[in-house]
Parts: sequence; structure tokens; C-alpha cells
Amino acid sequence: METVVKPKKWGNSIGIIIPKEIIEKEDITLKDELVVYVEKKKKLDKKRLMKEGYLEMKKDLEAINKEWEKADYEE
Repeated sequence: METVVKPKKWGNSIGIIIPKEIIEKEDITLKDELVVYVEKKKKLDKKRLMKEGYLEMKKDLEAINKEWEKADYEE
């Protein structure tokens, strides 16, 4: 399950809080060992957008807009 969390200072370390909804859904207890995959949200959002093709579409849209602007000036 994926979520966005904000790190907090915890002594000389940084800690994260696991939301209650995830704890309940995954039935997490204090005895469990968890695997945590860490990635900054900015990178994650860009990676997700690229995966979904949005960045490619944005480039295409910019090219189309430039063509429209060019056509307006040529009239």
C-alpha cells in the first residue's frame, strides 16, 4: 500500500508516521517487521506522470500550440 508521509525529527534520526488506515488494513502490530521503500514525492510524481504519458502529451501540446500561434501570425 502506498501513502505520502512527512518525516519528523526523532533524536538524531528522522521518523515517519504510518497512518491508522494502513495499520488497520495491513494488520500491522509492534512485533511485525516492515519493508519501507523511500522515494521523494517530487521524483515519484514525475516518474508516475512519465509512466502515464502525461509529460509526452504536454510536449505534444506545446508543439501544437506553437503551430497554432505561427498560423495566427501568418494570416
